Parts: sequence; structure tokens; C-alpha cells
Amino acid sequence: MTTYTQLQRLSNYFLGNYKTVLCGRVNWITPIQSCDYTKKSAEQRLGLNKPKRPLTPFFKFMSQMRPALLAKNPGISSKEAIAWTSKHWQQLDMETKTQMAKEYQKDLEDYNKIKAMYETSLTEEQKADIKRVKEEMAQAKEKRKLKAEYKELGRPKKPMSSYFIYMQSRKDNIQGKTLKEYQETVKKDWINLPDSEKAKLEKQAQTLMDKYKKDLQAWELKMVSIGRTDLVRSKPAKEKKTKKVDSSQ
Repeated sequence: MTTYTQLQRLSNYFLGNYKTVLCGRVNWITPIQSCDYTKKSAEQRLGLNKPKRPLTPFFKFMSQMRPALLAKNPGISSKEAIAWTSKHWQQLDMETKTQMAKEYQKDLEDYNKIKAMYETSLTEEQKADIKRVKEEMAQAKEKRKLKAEYKELGRPKKPMSSYFIYMQSRKDNIQGKTLKEYQETVKKDWINLPDSEKAKLEKQAQTLMDKYKKDLQAWELKMVSIGRTDLVRSKPAKEKKTKKVDSSQ
């Protein structure tokens, strides 16, 4: 076993991270709530064991107080738990806080050493993969943010195609079938659907699309009026067609 591997295993033993405490609240605060902190990092998605940053004194205190908090308030909410922990943290004596701060600094020094060794051990290919995945994650995050903003500002939703309108009309047939089986059945029935029935569905889809375009145009004009031109589709200027001059003339 290499020195780096030994140090890495040691770091995973005594170093925690914010995710450990905050994600733990899925079980110790409200079992049904979701936790965004469980999203994997770029390194985790690539199967790389990146060292974890140590907990700050406050978050370490939060993890230590978790059992007492649960025992007294089994159904406590996230907001109430943070308020409860903050109150007890403020009441903590200075000597304990100072000792925890010293421990954190020591853990942080160990973490920085292990992190430096980890970064040195990465190959150029691994570094390139990490950079690529981080860029993909950043782009996905921007898309989610934009989608949420569209929803908040009431941007019209693009209507379904004729096929998906037909699929939705058959949703009652999904009972007793897996999603894959249901999709295969609908696809087969769609292929065998009479042209007259398809024409009706296509007309319905076109009517919805025409309405969508009008609603979208009105929404974009509203966005321009409130100064949100960044949310309006860019329309490139049409290039003017120039007549070709016959070189023989």
C-alpha cells in the first residue's frame, strides 16, 4: 500500500464534510425531505476518491448534537433544527469553542497535505476528464436555473406532438404493464392507426402549436417591456440575397 493510499484512508476516517451533516438530516430531521447535497461531484462521477474537506467547528458541533436533538424533537424541521443548533452553539463556552477551532485547524492542515498529494497523483487524462465533467455539470445547472426562471415568469410551455397527444390518451392502458411495455404497445398501435385518426391528432397538435407561438410572442414582448431581453429568443438577421453576376458578360 502506498503512502498516499494510507493517508487517504486515514483522512476518510477522521475527516468529514458538510454533506455528511447536512445530508444526514434526511434521516434525522425529516425522513421525507429531499437533500440536494447528495449530488455527486465530478470526481465521484469519474470514480475518483477525492479527499473530503473537514467540518468547521459549527458543523462538527451540529453532528455531535444530532442524537440529543432527535431524542427531544423526533419530527423537527430543518429550519427549527438549524435554529436549535445555533442557539446552543452560541451558549457553548469559549474554552470548548477554542479547542474545536484548534482541532479544525489541525484537520485542515492534514487535509491540505492529502489534497496536494491527491492532485499530484492525477494523470493529465484524469484532469481533462474532471474539467469536462465540471463544465457539463455547470451547463446542466444553468439549464435548470433557466427552466426554473421560465416557470416562475410564466413562459408558455411547448405543446405535445400528435404522437404524444395520442400516447396521453392511452395512459389508462398502462395498468399492469411496465413503462417499456406500455411505450411499445402505444408505438405499435400508432403505426397501425388509420390515417384519418392521425390527421385529427395532427390538426389538434397544430392548433396547440399555433396558440403556443402567439402566447410565446406575447410573453417575449412582456419580457422586453420589463427589461428581461436575455430571456427572449435571439433572431438572427436574414442575409440579403445578392444576384450573381455572370462573369461572361
